[in-house]
Amino acid sequence: MPDQYVTLVVVCEDLQHRVFLYRFLIEKGVVPRRIQFQQCPKGRGDAIQWVKSKHVREVAQLRKRPHILRGVVTVADADNCTVKDRKSQFDTELESIGQKPRQPNEPIALVIPRRQIETWILHLRGVAVDENKKCKHFRGNESNCSAEVKRFAQKCPGGMNKDDLPSLQDGCSELSRLLQYPGKDRKG
Repeated sequence: MPDQYVTLVVVCEDLQHRVFLYRFLIEKGVVPRRIQFQQCPKGRGDAIQWVKSKHVREVAQLRKRPHILRGVVTVADADNCTVKDRKSQFDTELESIGQKPRQPNEPIALVIPRRQIETWILHLRGVAVDENKKCKHFRGNESNCSAEVKRFAQKCPGGMNKDDLPSLQDGCSELSRLLQYPGKDRKG
């Protein structure tokens, strides 16, 4: 868990991302008032473009003010891309404004469900899913994922296995790296 004074800024596409990440972070012991969400407003066009834009701004702020104890978690569905390709797109966005790609020592996590976060939820319910196929959204029922988030939090990091979805394993790795980050020992 990060230092209790570290603020985590979560940039996400939609309410399902927000609910899933909020519950996960709480399960992992993050203080609720230390979580700030930046969620794409409805009707603003392509959510992924909005998320990329916000991600770039948040990372630039993080780097500009290294003395502020902060971490950035960006959540975006891979959609038709691979997880690796979607992560690469975020690095390209940073480079487009003269910033370096994400560095291993930075408190930045890229959580990329393949194909979408609903795929993770169904998998955690024990439903056989294909990461290449679109799942039904849970519109109006986004909060009905508590048991699945709890299961993920219990598995992550030590209980992940080869049967877990590759993007879920990657998401666990990203989040675990961030949550182990010692905020107070941060080097600028």
